[in-house]
Amino acid sequence: MVAIDYVVIGAGYAGLMCAEALMDKGFKTLVFDMRESGGEIVVFSKLEEFRSKYEKYIEKIEEIRKDIPVDIGTVIKSKPVIINSGNGLKRYEARRVILATGATDTAPVKLNVLSKKIEGIYTLENALREISENNKIGEKVLIAAKDDVIVKLAESQLSDLGYDVEISELTNDIQVIGKERVEGVEISGVRYSCDTLVVYGGRNPFNPLKLRGTPVGNVVTCTYDYSKVEENVKNFLAKI
Repeated sequence: MVAIDYVVIGAGYAGLMCAEALMDKGFKTLVFDMRESGGEIVVFSKLEEFRSKYEKYIEKIEEIRKDIPVDIGTVIKSKPVIINSGNGLKRYEARRVILATGATDTAPVKLNVLSKKIEGIYTLENALREISENNKIGEKVLIAAKDDVIVKLAESQLSDLGYDVEISELTNDIQVIGKERVEGVEISGVRYSCDTLVVYGGRNPFNPLKLRGTPVGNVVTCTYDYSKVEENVKNFLAKI
């Protein structure tokens, strides 16, 4: 089993920033991610409104990601570190594991519309990922969301792309109308005409396999406000 100083799980903003700092200090460090190097910052970089807001973080990630090797695959255990990659299972013994797995969008527990098997229902992060890849998510979009500046940014981005967008407060009293695709949504007795529902109820830590390690970045702050993510990363690195 290969011995490593640090294993960083997640290659988004926090993961890459930690990896850069650790490597600069001479630590033997490996970085793993289940998708791609850059995380959701890469998604933001493809959307004009988001690129403007997150420019500082996008530029930093574009600067360092090419110099930090990232092994793509799913880490299924963190002590010892076992990763399921395209080349099979790999095992490492790490002195310390950093969890930089980030946050994922959520909806209230009582809200079950996301489990409906009809087209046209997205979490905000999934909708952003789709449109960043130039995929059409519908024509008339209702964003049912908690109050957050990210919602206005998403509304502006969707409008710029030609979508007809409306925003409603997200409550537990929500019904989706339609069998194969969204045909409308009713929230607290108010009917909205739309073919797409985007739900945003805040963010939770993303760690579905309950990996163990030191959480750093958005897995801690759970926000779209990257100034808070940046502060958390800086506080961690200052203690190394």
